[in-house]
Amino acid sequence: MRLMFIGRYQYGAVLNIGFLSKTEINIDRLCNALAPRRLTVCRSKKELYTHIEAFDVLIVQNQGFKRGTVDAEILGRAEKLQMIQHHGVATDITDIKAAASRDILVATIPSQNSRSVAEHGMHLILALARRSSLVRRLVVEGKMGEVECVELQGKTLCIVGLGTIGKMIAEAAKGFGMHLIGVRKKMAKLPSNLSELKAFSALDLHVALALADFSILVLPLNDETENIIDRDAFAAMKRGAFLINISRGAHVDRSACEAALDSGQLAGYAADAMWEEPIDPNDPILTDERVFLTPHIGGKSAEAIERITDAIRTNIRRFELGEPLLNVVNSDAF
Repeated sequence: MRLMFIGRYQYGAVLNIGFLSKTEINIDRLCNALAPRRLTVCRSKKELYTHIEAFDVLIVQNQGFKRGTVDAEILGRAEKLQMIQHHGVATDITDIKAAASRDILVATIPSQNSRSVAEHGMHLILALARRSSLVRRLVVEGKMGEVECVELQGKTLCIVGLGTIGKMIAEAAKGFGMHLIGVRKKMAKLPSNLSELKAFSALDLHVALALADFSILVLPLNDETENIIDRDAFAAMKRGAFLINISRGAHVDRSACEAALDSGQLAGYAADAMWEEPIDPNDPILTDERVFLTPHIGGKSAEAIERITDAIRTNIRRFELGEPLLNVVNSDAF
């Protein structure tokens, strides 16, 4: 847990809080949790640009926003801003270096929605194995039994990203009798309950993909991981493998993904994060029954929403009282 003190806010002054979000359930929950404080909700980068000058604190939620939305241009207008609080652990929406250059602390909320995201990852794995997009049409058409699925037992799952969520998925997949391999940037020792998992370095990603029946992406978005699944990565996979993405749409090269589906190299693609969010209802990918999509709901369990809301309320209160903030990610820059 990273702690960091703040010193410019005068206790008792009116605190101006902005919330960059497109998700109404989180907007409603946070407005209620922080009452009687008043939140100014910004649902677009343009709205944030207009209002940023007034904010002491900015809460940001990445869903529906591109990497680096809170950039140097936005922060250059943030004359009062002292703290950026992320609505979760991912920070790709914020230019961390630009924030540090303006003495703005950036805080996250690690692990509070990990269980929810991990369970959703298993849901997407099962959705592909059980051909859920096709099955829904068969129900509507009044047909039954006209589908062939695959079992998870004995299949190999490659988990690309072995952080908290990746390890939870590994533990769940083990319960289905899957063989486990993983890819990680740092080759640290795995917990004893995952001793049978074979880990590969990031340099050996394609080697790991070639062994897997199912691969799932559970990693942050940055310069190294953007378009990490490109044409070469798809070519390295087993023919007829499945790919699941519960991280960011930009991890996957869309044209390469569509080409792999069309050629049969990829049997199915499931994602909780799209290339553009929200997705265009007329996007042709929505009619592809080899594809199963959900609208960025991995972290939306009632329990996860409550935990994250409580954590934000706690850090806002610490800010008001001049106490050290929790989970500051750019404290080394101060």
